[in-house]
Amino acid sequence: MAKKIGLLKRLRKRAEIVLARLGRVLITPLPRGAILRLARMLGAVGYLFSGRLKSVGRANLDLVFGDRLSREDKTRILKQSCRTFALVALDSIWFSAKTVERTRQWVSFEKHPGEVFKDGKGALCLTGHLGNWEVLGHAAAVAGFPLASVATPLKNPAVDEFLRRARETAGQTIIERSGAVRALLQTLRQGGRVALLLDQNTQINEGGVFVDFFGVPATVSAAAASLAYRTGTNIYFGFCIPQPDGSYRVRIPRSIAPPPYDRESVDKAVLAITREICSVYEEEIRACPECWLWMYKRWKHVRPGDTRDRYPFYSSELAAHLIPPSYHHEQSSI
Repeated sequence: MAKKIGLLKRLRKRAEIVLARLGRVLITPLPRGAILRLARMLGAVGYLFSGRLKSVGRANLDLVFGDRLSREDKTRILKQSCRTFALVALDSIWFSAKTVERTRQWVSFEKHPGEVFKDGKGALCLTGHLGNWEVLGHAAAVAGFPLASVATPLKNPAVDEFLRRARETAGQTIIERSGAVRALLQTLRQGGRVALLLDQNTQINEGGVFVDFFGVPATVSAAAASLAYRTGTNIYFGFCIPQPDGSYRVRIPRSIAPPPYDRESVDKAVLAITREICSVYEEEIRACPECWLWMYKRWKHVRPGDTRDRYPFYSSELAAHLIPPSYHHEQSSI
């Protein structure tokens, strides 16, 4: 049985490599209109056959909007979300060819990065699974403000290398996960810009904290808040939102300036900044719900001590080995 599973994994990896190479050959030459039509088709198919993930999306929409939206509105948002992320997948390939040319033609900024980063200091730049985070990285680099980001390696090294090359084409810097904190600090101190995706689950034994997200606690990385607070670096947000004509518009909403550093207040300050970060995500998701990845299990774990009925059906209790011994003490001291 183990040999059979191992064989299937090897076959799957080879199939992924073939599909990635085939996708590059078939997708990159297509005109923009064909990419949009293909995204609509793939999104519709994905919605139709998504099964349990569709249930996850509906549960998340119910949690966020409750009775304020009808079932029909929630279905429309979920279908559009599928189309958005079909486009994200296709554009990760399409923009890998003629990257600079296509980025200049199809991506614009509400506010140019030069106006945002005019002080020349380091900056923490946050985005999320809202719109197209891959194209956002291209756009910042092409505009003359390349980002350094930590990328979690994919299980398939060949596919991971393909994405890495696509990201670095326009000038982005990819930081290895091992030793990432030191590299991020060095980048910030040299006046660079660090990019992080922060709307994902982060286990509390890996630096995550529970923060209310749309009124229900969810685990989120405290890395951005900690880096900002310890270095005095401002936090900026960027979201690359798809437009009806196939272009993208980059929104750069309000920034967050950390309070002066106080060694005695680190935990409280980091938690407060993380809460403010989540509030910005909430604002942007409400403004463009069709662009967020609703099928992701955002409220994956029930906060220890909470009642289960506050959470979506897919949420589960945290396993004991995932709760650091210091967790309850830390929570009581905040």
